[in-house]
Amino acid sequence: MLAASFALLAGLVVGGIWVYRAPYFRVSTVEVVGTQRMSPGTVVSRAGILGESMLTADLAAVQRSIYELPLVAAVRVERDWPSTIRIVIEERRPWGTWEQAGVDYLIDREGVVLAVGERLEPGAPAIRSSEPGTRLVGDRVDYQAVDAAAEIYERLPRQLGTTVAEVAFIKGKGVQVTTADGQIALFGDSSSIAYKLAVWAALAAEARQRHIAYTIVDLRYGNRPVLQ
Repeated sequence: MLAASFALLAGLVVGGIWVYRAPYFRVSTVEVVGTQRMSPGTVVSRAGILGESMLTADLAAVQRSIYELPLVAAVRVERDWPSTIRIVIEERRPWGTWEQAGVDYLIDREGVVLAVGERLEPGAPAIRSSEPGTRLVGDRVDYQAVDAAAEIYERLPRQLGTTVAEVAFIKGKGVQVTTADGQIALFGDSSSIAYKLAVWAALAAEARQRHIAYTIVDLRYGNRPVLQ
């Protein structure tokens, strides 16, 4: 009985070693799903898993490595027996345009540059920066400016009854908004955007009642706005 048990155990060990070493259970194919802007070859190269054992391949490590690629928003890695690893990518989604030194950069909501020399259709969020220099895919633009622009594009039509013509990020002034009807608002930093818009709406209503014409409203100083 003991000899039979040892024989069985030895057989299992030998069988396990064979399975581990067998080409049939090696990663021979890496399937990439969901890429549009990214090259599947880049993902396969980054995964570095071809030829490894399907049994012991560290999928968590592969997932972490691919997630570090700048255009990746989410990633899932799974085994497809007997010899395929499937990598499902969710890329970052275009949200708006960042214009800097005369060049358009497509960005996502977090300010990550997705493409150079591209912009979204008219009406999509756009931010013009006075910063010098250039950007590369994967760079992050000023996130506070992006946060401010997102809130302004959402709230301005409801609170002021007009739309955004341009959001600018200007050195020394911060965020500046030009409306479709030609008014300019200085917001300064990206804090308290909702409050600043509420102050602007109240000022605009009062200006209409008093027949006061203005072109510029300075909202940088909280509860001390200035009309010009």
